[in-house]
Amino acid sequence: MPYAPVNDIQTTLAHEHVVARDMVKTVQHPTVGLIRLVNTPVKYSDSTPGIRSPPPTLGQHTDEVLHNIVGMDVKEIDELKVAGIIS
Repeated sequence: MPYAPVNDIQTTLAHEHVVARDMVKTVQHPTVGLIRLVNTPVKYSDSTPGIRSPPPTLGQHTDEVLHNIVGMDVKEIDELKVAGIIS
């Protein structure tokens, strides 16, 4: 019967193969400071994909999405904020 240990998250992130593949990056987040993120798993010889920015804060892009994608105007968005539907 095949078997192997089951790693928890911290053990997995510290595994020698994960470290060798540069799979965890530390980036500066504007609100919480330094955070560790999982890097892109795909590696190419002629390009260097990676983490472009830290994850957004809750609601950071709400106005932009509602205006540019949904097509709502500023007044409609403000009404949703006043009603407590969005923040």
